[in-house]
Amino acid sequence: MIISQGKTKVILPGPRKNTVFLETRNVLTGGDAARRETIAGIGIHKTTQAANIFSLLNRKGLPTAFIERTSPNTLLCYQCEMLPLELVVRRYAWGSYLQRHPEYGNQEGTAYRFDEPVWEIFHKLSVVGFPVTDKPYQIDEEAAREQFLHNGIWQEGVYTDPYIQVDKNQWLLYPSKKELSKSKPILSMKPACSQEELDYIVQAIMLPTFLALEDAWRKIMTTYGPMELVDLKIEVGRRLDNNRIVIADVIDNDSWRIWSGGNPEKQLDKQCFRDGNPLDQVAENYATLAGMTEEL
Repeated sequence: MIISQGKTKVILPGPRKNTVFLETRNVLTGGDAARRETIAGIGIHKTTQAANIFSLLNRKGLPTAFIERTSPNTLLCYQCEMLPLELVVRRYAWGSYLQRHPEYGNQEGTAYRFDEPVWEIFHKLSVVGFPVTDKPYQIDEEAAREQFLHNGIWQEGVYTDPYIQVDKNQWLLYPSKKELSKSKPILSMKPACSQEELDYIVQAIMLPTFLALEDAWRKIMTTYGPMELVDLKIEVGRRLDNNRIVIADVIDNDSWRIWSGGNPEKQLDKQCFRDGNPLDQVAENYATLAGMTEEL
């Protein structure tokens, strides 16, 4: 029996109550899943990365849902009720951050480095707004793809992974790929968690996780210098057995930007797939990163 099935993973019942098997497929997606490719071995590489990363975080005392790796492409985890959030921590201004904050661009080919990591949160549900409808509403991303993604192009007025600005007792959702200072909220909503829970997520999970991985990666030396963690995306959920908020889903090469020697031209992360590199090169990068995680 399948509990749930996503773009790249399948969740199956585990051997004990409140546990699940998380099985990773040999699939990568990009451009809000506008592009999808099957690549031999990717599922094993990603599972290796996730198991090693979660093992490191468990040793550091950070809360995760990970229990153990049970097969080349399967993890055993505590079952969680996922919060509909993508949690991002950044050391460098790069990617969509520059679309929201273009003032951090124009660094003569280099990325602006924050003295302290910057955190952001995004909503997992897409928003459908004007001109599709006069009354904006949220919709599951898979349903949004079926209705509003045509020939790899999203229909105007559909916003995936909207940026969340916390404002008193409501959350304001903004387009994630437009300049924030010139944008208006596309939707206001009831918070998905309390302010106390959000503070815990930021201070006890997001920032410590980023710093732990940043430190670990910097100890991995390459021809171009140490590995530099540019940014990191994680997801969290409430464990069904004790309601504790923990890092759930996976952390692997789809979850970060990571550069050899801090050089954006020496990327080994999923960006190589987004940029259209040959699939054998993508597979080689994922295998290289999987090997590196064995040293963490």
